[in-house]
Amino acid sequence: MAAGPPGVGAPVPLVGRATQLEALDAAVATVAGGRLAAVVLHGEPGIGKTSMLRELERRAAAAGLLVCAGQATEFEQDVPFATYAEALRPLLHDGATEEAAALRRALDGHGLSAGQGSSVDRARIFSRVRGLLDAARTPGVALLLDDLHWADEPSLELTEYLIRKPPRRPALVAVAFRTGQPLSGVVKAIAHAGPDATHISLPHLGPDDVDALLPELPRHRRALILRASGGNPLYLQVLSRLRGDTLAALVDNQDLDTSESHVLTGLVTDIADLDERVRRVACAAAVAGDHAPLDLVAYVAELPVDEVVDGADELHRRGLMDVDAAQLRFRHPLVRAAAHELAGPAWRVTAHARAAVHLRANRGPLRVVAHHAERSAQPGDEASAEILIEAGLAFTYGAPAQAARWLGAALRLLPDGHPLGGRRPTVLLQYARALGLGGDLERSQEVLRELVRAGEPVRTEAAAFRAVVARLLGHIDDAAALLTAQLHGDLPPHAEGKLHVELAAIGALREDGDATARHAERALTLLDADRPALAAAARSLRAFGALYGGDVAAARGHAAAATELVDATTNSALRPHVELIGPLAWVHLQLGDGVAAARQLHRAADVVESGRGSSAVPYLLVVRAALETRLGRLAAAVELAEEAMAAARRMGSVEMLAMAEAVSLRPLLWTTGPAGAITVAERLAATDRPRSRMWWRVAQTSLAIARLAAGEPEACLRIVSGPEASWPAGPPTAVPRDVLRAVALATSGDLDAADRYAQRAGALAEATDLAYETGCAGYARAYVAARARRFAEAAAHAEAAATHLAAARTPVEEALARHLAGPAYARGGGAERGRAAFGQAEEAYEACGATWLRAVLDRHRAAAPARARRDAGTPATGAAALSAREREIAELVRAGLTNQEIASRLFLSRRTVESHLSRVFAKLGVRSRTAMAGRFTADFPAE
Repeated sequence: MAAGPPGVGAPVPLVGRATQLEALDAAVATVAGGRLAAVVLHGEPGIGKTSMLRELERRAAAAGLLVCAGQATEFEQDVPFATYAEALRPLLHDGATEEAAALRRALDGHGLSAGQGSSVDRARIFSRVRGLLDAARTPGVALLLDDLHWADEPSLELTEYLIRKPPRRPALVAVAFRTGQPLSGVVKAIAHAGPDATHISLPHLGPDDVDALLPELPRHRRALILRASGGNPLYLQVLSRLRGDTLAALVDNQDLDTSESHVLTGLVTDIADLDERVRRVACAAAVAGDHAPLDLVAYVAELPVDEVVDGADELHRRGLMDVDAAQLRFRHPLVRAAAHELAGPAWRVTAHARAAVHLRANRGPLRVVAHHAERSAQPGDEASAEILIEAGLAFTYGAPAQAARWLGAALRLLPDGHPLGGRRPTVLLQYARALGLGGDLERSQEVLRELVRAGEPVRTEAAAFRAVVARLLGHIDDAAALLTAQLHGDLPPHAEGKLHVELAAIGALREDGDATARHAERALTLLDADRPALAAAARSLRAFGALYGGDVAAARGHAAAATELVDATTNSALRPHVELIGPLAWVHLQLGDGVAAARQLHRAADVVESGRGSSAVPYLLVVRAALETRLGRLAAAVELAEEAMAAARRMGSVEMLAMAEAVSLRPLLWTTGPAGAITVAERLAATDRPRSRMWWRVAQTSLAIARLAAGEPEACLRIVSGPEASWPAGPPTAVPRDVLRAVALATSGDLDAADRYAQRAGALAEATDLAYETGCAGYARAYVAARARRFAEAAAHAEAAATHLAAARTPVEEALARHLAGPAYARGGGAERGRAAFGQAEEAYEACGATWLRAVLDRHRAAAPARARRDAGTPATGAAALSAREREIAELVRAGLTNQEIASRLFLSRRTVESHLSRVFAKLGVRSRTAMAGRFTADFPAE
């Protein structure tokens, strides 16, 4: 007799997954070979992600790997590290080592300081988890995380950290999540694994798969089930138990892809049909949480333990629940969702209350106790408020969004003005901090306003954080006013010094060199040896002010002193002030020391250690993007700018978002051409332009370069020809301004004025002995000479500029100088040297990913005098100059395909297609798809 169809949640044969299983075997083999392997599984609900992970678990265990499996759940999204508390159970279960016990306490929220100025050391948790995986006595570790779309933020950050900085022991990291709910940070981290990363998108099952899965059913019924389910394995199971007439009606009355609500309805029916006590066990387990202990479920259900055991066994027999080491776990999240829904909202409130009472009495994890208390507390419940406050204070820095919710809930439970045992100002301050770090900047400001009349030191700390929030929102003047007002009080030296550091930072953003220097100097006189981090911040800002004031020697001295202080300061001491490492890295970058800049940014990254809740992250990413741009790593620069934008959006910081877009303009120009960069810049100007003058200047300078590249010298001149007094005197701004003026004027035909500005830029750069600025000024001289047809002089200046820019380690700018030397040599009769210069520029553009510049070079080389090309033959022009791939893409454009359709057909990324098209546009001398198709058709008529 054939077995009946499997119950919901029961194991399902993995039909139609042969290719995907081969990919899993390859990943396991990679780890067995001693390397990291990363697997991404995604698909719609019920498509089989969990089944695939279980199969991966079986294969990893068979290969001798230690399996650590965790599953995020819908109802614990606000519980910090909930996913890892489960996944690390094999390593933390008995707390065999002191390190394991400490990590278990940290993940639970115990053992963490909670109070004024406390900070959850998330970096320490991350490194401890990594160390724990390293200590496993197995050939390797398999970390398998299911339903990551429901994961809490700290668990996501820890996952990203472990992928980017994997354990030294061979490891397999596999994550599964729903399509349409991508985890950009985790997915981008996995992309860095390169060929050892496997992406699996689970497709719908087809007719043959359904035949194999449900062989006992008649063919016509299998066809109906396939139509109704859309090939979703979970839906297939549920629909296979419907009566024939119901199934036919379902097919006739709705679309082929049955929605999840229909599945949930069927699941609720399954649970509702159970015996009352069994149903109560299911509902209590759904409230208690994943891996709920039997005693907790019994307490929540208000049933004896033996009745809960009987009920759990019945649920197991029906394929709805597993029992693992006296803990209950639903086979599928949808089953738990159905039981949770069936319980009813009022009963759930009392059930969460019982769970909180039981867990607190048995010293359960603080984060889980708070989770239940938040869902059950009644107004005036002081005991629940205390739980929520304790959890909120402990997790303010580790999980700020959850901490803010808990602290806000506690404050709402108690009457307005409740003293909280004299702790109300401190709790409000920490609530405001959690809101700010969690991205709710406006609400954070509202709470901080309540502390205007608080006692010290809360009032000053609140004002300082309020200024930080105002700065993040772009309210630079408001931030300065708040800080200045606090200086009139009787403050301890270190508190006043901190205010002056913040004011120096605002001075830097305003491009007010005098104010920056004044406040930084005052801070240094107030800060003692016990405040090295603040002193380092003050020194960094002092260097910043000196550089932009034109005193390069002083900037170098202060930057060196700041670096010594940072190097001597611990990570924990740096953490509250890590954002101010940004100006130090920026100064090193502008002084031409990219190595020092990179080292400082790496140190800052170690301090924040993937802490995306930190307000420092967007700014540090912006500076890193600028560094990568200078070093010619353009793809990395664009990616970092995009990460900064995402981080700024999470924080709700319009100012940080504008800064990130400003720093993206240069790499966008060099990779995709002026149109994209100009579009971003114009949007910035029209909407969310940076409020700080410094970052507005960065955006405007890049826009001026883009306008020049687009053949609009007058627009460039309008940008850079403002009053001299409005531009800082320092070389990082003054030299680029005069270089742009010289090139724009030369393009417009005013060679005398162009030569004056080129000479002035050169004199200023050489006086400061900065290789980058000297090289840029040399480029301006070469350009003016070329426009004046003094080709020998132009080639000499371009070669000298390239030499300086090579010394500055700025490969794109070096290539631009050699690119300029190519036609100068060619027109001056130096054919061989011209070809060499073109070749060097081409090689550099290719290495840097400067796709648009590479296409422009092709056009310029094709237009060079024939004598510069006589040894190599006459290169093709127009459509004949296209490579095979470029011609293939042009053919598809002419056929009417979109970029995405072309990418799919040729198995390329959309960005790669766009890069090829930009090169095609440049070679054909066109600016639109229509013009390109016309030009291409003229050269190669369609057959």
